[in-house]
Amino acid sequence: MKNKDLLKLVRHVAVAERVWLFRLQGKGSAQYSLWEETEDLTAIRTLFEENVEQYRVYIEGLEESELDVMIDYANQSRVPFRTSVRDILLQVLLHGQYHRGQINRALRIESLEPVQVDYITFARL
Repeated sequence: MKNKDLLKLVRHVAVAERVWLFRLQGKGSAQYSLWEETEDLTAIRTLFEENVEQYRVYIEGLEESELDVMIDYANQSRVPFRTSVRDILLQVLLHGQYHRGQINRALRIESLEPVQVDYITFARL
């Protein structure tokens, strides 16, 4: 996988996180393109950092009973869907994990050290 393809994939993960957050917040997400090439790693890093903070605020304000609330939204092709908050949050986690695995595999192929992405690493006390 070429560097530009890796950056495109990393950006995709960051933008997808933002898109789902906007949907959870009842905002439209049509302004975001999920698959764009970029060379601006700083912008991607900033987007991830903003996502972390905005998800933290969102989740801290979430009551457990709200996890089963259904969210109406349209995907990037403007097709309407309805999904629970719980399933959307799980989608964000699993989607990011899937692509992080792809990125780590590409790094290994290039004899580079992959980053730690195992959940247990972050859950351990």
